[in-house]
Parts: sequence; C-alpha cells; structure tokens
Amino acid sequence: MQNPTVSIISTVLNERSSIKNLLDAFLNQTRRPDEIVIVDGGSTDGTLELLQEYADQNANIKFFVEKGVNIARGRNLAIARASSDIIAVTDGGCHPEPVWLEGLVKPLLENPEFGAVSGVRNVEHINTFEYFAGVLSTSGNATDEAQRVFHGRNSAFRKSVWAATGGYPEWLYTAEDTLFAQRAKALGCRVGVADDAVVSWRPRPNFKKLAKQYYLYGRGTGRIGRADLKAVFYHLRNHALWIFTFLVGFIFPWAWLATLGMLAFMYTSLIAPVIKKLQDAGKDAPGLYWYVPLIVMIRSLYNNLGQLYGYWEYAKVEPFKKNLALYLSGQWKSADKASD
Repeated sequence: MQNPTVSIISTVLNERSSIKNLLDAFLNQTRRPDEIVIVDGGSTDGTLELLQEYADQNANIKFFVEKGVNIARGRNLAIARASSDIIAVTDGGCHPEPVWLEGLVKPLLENPEFGAVSGVRNVEHINTFEYFAGVLSTSGNATDEAQRVFHGRNSAFRKSVWAATGGYPEWLYTAEDTLFAQRAKALGCRVGVADDAVVSWRPRPNFKKLAKQYYLYGRGTGRIGRADLKAVFYHLRNHALWIFTFLVGFIFPWAWLATLGMLAFMYTSLIAPVIKKLQDAGKDAPGLYWYVPLIVMIRSLYNNLGQLYGYWEYAKVEPFKKNLALYLSGQWKSADKASD
C-alpha cells in the first residue's frame, strides 16, 4: 500500500460537554488524519451546532445525523462514508493523546501482515470511586497475540478488513466490537499493539450507572452465545443465598449468621483475589477495601444477570441466533458495506 490514507471515525450522541475536546484532540494529532467522519445519533443538546461550527472551519471534518442509530450501525455508516485505506476508531467522551493516531497506525504502516491494531486505554477520574471503577473496567492487551482483540474505544484497522467481515454487527447494542474483532481474527486478521496510542476516558460516575453498564455488557455477551451458564448460575446462586438469608433475618435474626458466612465466602473467593491483583500491580489507593468489594459485587451480580437474560434472548428471541449464524458464516452484511 503506497502512501495509505487514514480516517478517524466516531459516533456521538448528546456530547456537547466533551465534543470540542474530542475534535480538538483529533485536529492536534502529530499525524494529521486525512479526514474525520462523525455520525451523530440525533443529538438535541447543542452537539450538532458545535459539529457544524468545526466542519465549517475544517474541510476534513464530515458529520452525518442518523437519528436512533446504535454504535454498531453508526460506525458502519461512518466507515462506509470514509474514503481512507485505514480506519481509526474512538468514541464520544474519550480523549486521545496527541501522538495517539501516529502510534496507532504505525504497526499497520510498518507491517503489512497486521490487519488491525489495539491501543491503550487510560482512566480519567475525579474521585476514588471513578478510579477503581475505571481500573476494574479496563483490561490490558493480551501478550499472546492469539488471545488479543481490538475494541472500538481505541483501535485501527484496514478498511478491507471491515469489508471482509461484513461490518460491525448492527443487531447488538453491546459486545459488537468483540464479535467484530473475533470475526476479523477468524478470517486471518493479525492484531498488533500500539503501546503509545493512549485514549483516556472517564468511567461511570456512580454505582447505579455502573450496574447498568455491567448488565448491558453481560447482556451483549449472552446475545452472542458466549455466556458461561455454569459460572452464571454459580454466581447468581451465591448472590441469591446472601440476599435471601439477609431478608429472612428480619424475621429470624439467626439467619444473618448465614448471611455473614456467605458474604465471607464471596469475599475470600471473589473479592480478595481482585484486591491482591490491584496491589501487585501498584493500583491500590485509599478506599481500596471499601470501593473494590462493592464494585466487584455489583459487577458480579449485574453482569451475570445480563448474561442470563442475553443468553435467553440468543436462544429464544429472533433474530439474535439467526443473525449470529449469518454473521459468523460471512452471509450477514451491513447495508452500507463498502464494495472494496
């Protein structure tokens, strides 16, 4: 590929508070993108006016309004309308460092065997809760390439890879980037790592929103048939036992002894290993023994509930299973897949 061009694509919705920072970060990259393509899902908070302002001042910014689209559909639309050979992806609400694009595309430019690259995700936080919520939500790149995937918050790939997969699976609200990466790898796409391509993001700011996030992640996992039902039922049984004995304790106080025993077992088997891992990685902080147990318990409960419901949808609700089979066999295609 001689002098390949690079497009940044992103999907946004009601990002007035952060869209200027995102666009400024795109425009101030050490490697300037050949174009920036934004798909807006129908913002009503002033985001569109800011997008228009930037587009008027920068010829390489294009944006399209597609009301009601999900992330997968929005990305497919953006990629289909991008004219470059390489696609770099990040999300609204994220903040790429100045050398992000240069570092991200470097493996693709230097090694033609790589079809995709995964960058590094960094946590921005304003309090201890957000710090631990982010640390526990962020996994690093696998050292073994066979286990490595690339996620939409910080990745780049050749447009030909996207075309070969059929695009992001649009029937999914979450797990769409996981399935897209797995499909690309099944077609022989090799995935590199760009350790200096850093995108910062702010995690969910409270327990309620964090619970919803984990539930949706689990639901996405279930919808693509990846739920480990044995593990799901094991963890949900443990949660059911401590909740049940806790409620019974208001009638028979001795039942609270069983609650304490169940919580002690879950702390030892579920929470303590996470705390030790954080300590070993130097990622502990004041509040470790308060926030981490609560976040781990919320993650375990809501993610497993999501996986169970998502798996039920996969098994019983059309068109999840049918679409997954079509996608994995190469027969599902985005309506906007490029012809290249």
